[in-house]
Amino acid sequence: MRHFLTFAALLAPAAAALAQGGPPTLAIAEVTARGNVDPDLASEMDEALTDQLVAAGRLRVVERQQMAKVMKEQTLAQSGVISDEVQIKVAQLVGARWIVLGTVAAKGRSYALSLRALDSSSAQVAFSQTLKVGSDEQVEAGAKELARRLEEKLLGPGPAAQASNDVVGDFDAAQVKDAARAVARSLALRFPRLTGKLVNALPNGTASCTFDSGEPFKGEFFEISGLDDVTEQDTRKGYFLLSAYSRNGCSGRIKREPGGVVEDGDTLTSMPLKIGVEAVQPGPGTQPELASLLATELRAALDSLPQFQLATDPQLTATGRVSGPRGRRSVDLQVLDKSGTVVQKLSLPASF
Repeated sequence: MRHFLTFAALLAPAAAALAQGGPPTLAIAEVTARGNVDPDLASEMDEALTDQLVAAGRLRVVERQQMAKVMKEQTLAQSGVISDEVQIKVAQLVGARWIVLGTVAAKGRSYALSLRALDSSSAQVAFSQTLKVGSDEQVEAGAKELARRLEEKLLGPGPAAQASNDVVGDFDAAQVKDAARAVARSLALRFPRLTGKLVNALPNGTASCTFDSGEPFKGEFFEISGLDDVTEQDTRKGYFLLSAYSRNGCSGRIKREPGGVVEDGDTLTSMPLKIGVEAVQPGPGTQPELASLLATELRAALDSLPQFQLATDPQLTATGRVSGPRGRRSVDLQVLDKSGTVVQKLSLPASF
């Protein structure tokens, strides 16, 4: 009887707190590690949830010390696993409209972050979501993303809601970066540095040409170099834009340097290719966040190689798709010239 009276006495001021104005109140009951997950990851998720909700300022978050004090006074934690009914009572005792419970569980090489919110006024589940992240490093960002989703579900979109710059999902971001570099290197091997010769340079600015090896593509730029008649030193004479290429020969247009004299037999050397990357599409088993991150990393990787130069008005455009579940993904890419003709294709396995 005494325990019931104490419970009722504490419940009265909590109900009054719920009726007051100001931000609604939310309590984070616990975040637990399941299976063989390191408890430190649960603590990290707990802290990230609290930090995000407090920083947003749309909810009043009950302090953990207050939660622990109430549970100790009511001896609610002595039975081990706490039921939803007891959690709702705790929320009512501390004046919280919602009480939140979270878990971190291992799923293969990934982690499943789960969050559930109970409404203390209706005893209904107000929010329940699970987000997969691919590494320990993503737990904090994943928890903050779940906190944003929780807040939006409970209160609606905020007046100045902003998307997070954190990229989270069922993948390892470091492995995505490594895969993008591997794709870029593979493309570089397909676009080696080419050299050729001018066969017949005409006064109207056109010329025929030949290449000993490799296959240039229509729209590719080359530097023209050769011996200067005066200095007898190898010098740059101008540039050459390839207009047509076949096994039997090629042709294009010349742009001379001021004072440059272009002659038959001058050397053609390929210049860095201006390339762009369209958004990589997510295939079956792949999240849009992963495809977007891969496209971003691929742009950076290509721009770091001497064969390529990232450009807004590119000679070549790479487009592709990443598909499959984690550990069995593949990256399929094709490279098109300005006319839309496919000049290269590649398909690589990915471990991310």
